[in-house]
Amino acid sequence: MHRSLRRLAASLALGATALRAQIVAPSDTSSTSSPDTLTAIHISVLRTPFDLGDAPFAVSVVTQRDGSLARTGRSLADVLGSLSGVQADDRLNFALGDRISIRGVGARAQFGVRGIRVIVDDIPATLADGQSTLNNVDLASFGTAEVLRGPASALYGNAAGGVIVLRSAPPSTASIAPRIQVLTGSDGLRRAQLGASGSRGHWGYLLTGDQLNYAGYRDWSRAKNTHGNGVVSYETERASIHVVVNTEHHDAQNPGGLSDSLLATNRRRAFANNVAQRTGERGSQLQTGTSARFVLPAGEVQMSGYLLQRSLDNPIPPTIITLDRHAGGGRVAYALTRGTNDRAVTGMIGAESDMQHDDRANNTNVKGALGALTLDQRERVSSLGPFAQLSGVLGAAHLFGSVRYDRVHFAVADRLVTSTNPDDSGDRTLSAVSPSFGASYAAASALTLYANATTSFQTPTTTELANRPTGAGGFNSSLQPEHTHSIELGGHGVIGSRFSYQLDVYRMRITDELLPFEVATAPGRTYYRNTGEAEHRGMEIETRATLTSHLTARATYTSIRAVVLSDTASNGATVGKRVPGVAPYIATAALDAGRSDGPFASLEARAEGRIFVNDVNTVTSPASVVANLRGALPIGHTGMSVIGGMSNLFDRQYNTSVVINAAGGRYFEPAAGRTVYIGCSWIR
Repeated sequence: MHRSLRRLAASLALGATALRAQIVAPSDTSSTSSPDTLTAIHISVLRTPFDLGDAPFAVSVVTQRDGSLARTGRSLADVLGSLSGVQADDRLNFALGDRISIRGVGARAQFGVRGIRVIVDDIPATLADGQSTLNNVDLASFGTAEVLRGPASALYGNAAGGVIVLRSAPPSTASIAPRIQVLTGSDGLRRAQLGASGSRGHWGYLLTGDQLNYAGYRDWSRAKNTHGNGVVSYETERASIHVVVNTEHHDAQNPGGLSDSLLATNRRRAFANNVAQRTGERGSQLQTGTSARFVLPAGEVQMSGYLLQRSLDNPIPPTIITLDRHAGGGRVAYALTRGTNDRAVTGMIGAESDMQHDDRANNTNVKGALGALTLDQRERVSSLGPFAQLSGVLGAAHLFGSVRYDRVHFAVADRLVTSTNPDDSGDRTLSAVSPSFGASYAAASALTLYANATTSFQTPTTTELANRPTGAGGFNSSLQPEHTHSIELGGHGVIGSRFSYQLDVYRMRITDELLPFEVATAPGRTYYRNTGEAEHRGMEIETRATLTSHLTARATYTSIRAVVLSDTASNGATVGKRVPGVAPYIATAALDAGRSDGPFASLEARAEGRIFVNDVNTVTSPASVVANLRGALPIGHTGMSVIGGMSNLFDRQYNTSVVINAAGGRYFEPAAGRTVYIGCSWIR
């Protein structure tokens, strides 16, 4: 890997001289061919403002057109699936949610998102223990996404093996701009959206409501999701205040994974035990938050805070889990900038704190009805993370450094104590210091080189700690936090304003990587263990080319080799094996024709390598190539458009996701065949 990094650095440096002499300067801004899409984008995912073209880290940005135009809005995989370094799987299972990993981090998650920090409109969707649930993300209001690929605990603390920042669309410049969209499609897909946005003076607002009904591609996979989202903003040159309120309710069935033999018999079937035990998830959530920025005579103050209430009823084959959660937190920071534009230094200090209170009860599952109480405990998590950042500009060079200390305290109070069931109460404190450093250098008008060294710290979540193979209450004391150290080299730039690119290589060393497994006596229940050490090495490429004023091509390529280096838990049986659940390569390509405010069509293709599904690498999920088509056709100047698309254009059979180390060989979650959808949207 060191050799690869040196080769990339050498090739980029040697190419700088040639690029300086040969590449044509960006076209005049009056040209309609293509704007300089890379350097014109300002990003906030690094906490300190950067232009994307100067960032010393691998950052991707998804626009509203790429992420939501003429899409079903059913899955975040639509938004993130075409980014390099990101593996986003639409599981077609709303009880478990999308499976999202960045550079292999997060692949362990059997539901929700693990190891990746998610922020929605400046409010955390990742809680104190590191778990993220994205049921409340309303894609009807999607505006942009920024993705930081690679460890970032120095910026975001616990569970920041990568970062996803989602933002709602900005309010309309009109005082009121209503929006309605209805859509219908294969497998009983129905979706209706209603919203409005507007602004007046310094005030702006966005209100959306959304309901999705899905009969399901497979048996026992019906789902109904309802969202509501509201954003109110106040903006001046010296102050910015945003208030966010969102709510969601979901009711979804869980068909479970299938074995090879069950797949061959009927890909649409559900696992019989899941149907018998009525598995699925019903839940609701209410979250509110506020973020503010105030410019002072000497510096800037940033503040944010949020509160969350969530309730869940989650039948799985052996158990029915009920959870009542209250969470909240806040962040405060002070930033100061000194110097001129080409010799500026920005410093930031601050702290972030989160709390999480869970009341958890487990009952035996008697064909979907509550049986005997087997666990009753109160779980408390609190975290504190002071941090400091320093960035500087020195001519063509940009430097960035940050450090953060995180202390996460877990406590459990066992409320099911009898003469035969001992008190499993206890507590644990996990902590880490996470430094990070990056530098970029504009070597030519079309080439910026960058390098960084980063770290991440990731605790087990309360769910992972509470799921003990012995069946005891309390927390699993053998689970340890993951620690990751990463080095990365890359380059990006814009050639002649028509072609943008980004290329990077990296190596991550992960100690105590968390991996899931099931046991035969409790199929469908996921437990976790630490592997000794793993190494993730990879290369990522992103390109975009403006071919004409109405035709754009996009392509990405991700290659990753995630290997177990040591594993004391398996007596060395997994050493040298691939980390399960991680695709060795993903390639995407897209051709976009038209404009977002006119007739539009996009043809997209995605190829994915075969995935190992168990620790010993004896079983794989086959490679796949899938194509999708989407488009929109405006009707005159009425503000109305017909939208539609076709997924899995060539009706390929493949698996959309896998269940790692599943009991009974039920590793596979099959994807739907060819599906179509059509709808109508109206924006005044």
